[in-house]
Amino acid sequence: TTKVFTPSSLRQVKQPLANKFDSQFQIFFCDDLADLMKHYFHDFTAEGVKEPYRLYTGSWRTPTTVKYFGLSEDTLHSDAGFVLVKLQKPKVAVKTEGSPILKADAGEAFAKIRVGDQDSVKTFTEDYGSHYIRSLTIGDAVYQILALDRQQYIRAKTDVLVEKKVSDFNKIYEEYLAPWIVKESGRVQAASGDSRVAEFLDERVIMKTQFNSYPSIFEIRKNDRLLDELEVLTRNTEAVIALAFRSIGALLPTVQAQDYYNEIVSTQLALWEVNI
Repeated sequence: TTKVFTPSSLRQVKQPLANKFDSQFQIFFCDDLADLMKHYFHDFTAEGVKEPYRLYTGSWRTPTTVKYFGLSEDTLHSDAGFVLVKLQKPKVAVKTEGSPILKADAGEAFAKIRVGDQDSVKTFTEDYGSHYIRSLTIGDAVYQILALDRQQYIRAKTDVLVEKKVSDFNKIYEEYLAPWIVKESGRVQAASGDSRVAEFLDERVIMKTQFNSYPSIFEIRKNDRLLDELEVLTRNTEAVIALAFRSIGALLPTVQAQDYYNEIVSTQLALWEVNI
């Protein structure tokens, strides 16, 4: 939250970005479901929090996971490995600039924080929050998650990521990620959840074979016309595609106090996740 600071101490600065899809896919190899959640929120960070993705996934139940990951429940809870493929469209970057000064009441509570006194940290964060937004990026993204049987996943990850035997994108697709190789091809989705974009992705971003059709984000790379149409459809769609939180504890006078604050906040977040 930035509402705990005096209005004159911080300002938000907006910077227009390209508003076009990146030229390259981002590809993440994810060893299991937890790893997939971590990489799904790859561009979401929170200072002093070891696993910031849990801030977002802590309340997820199976139906929510199925919805956002576009895979069946059976596959998500199998021993499959996952490959997340994403194409981002950054539109606007927003940064918080200035030197934050806490409002009087928040400042009083903050001044009472002491190393070794958990309650002093808990009281402050429960009343005023633990972090504030340092920067965010607004835009859209299309993504697909592919599930691979364990042996196929290990082979793909080893050859592509570890030993770097294969770097050509088309070869990576044909040898490791094609629909007839993977266990399940997840639904191609948009971060914004826009219904018109979703319909387009479901109906057009597919690979057709003689007997079947499969959702395939890679068709966007193969077919310039698909990409052009997608650019138009996402001209006004919006989602937060990157977010960085700064710890209010960074304002504490000593490194020891800052570390203690972050430790207590991380513990509280872990307990919050368990209790949801």
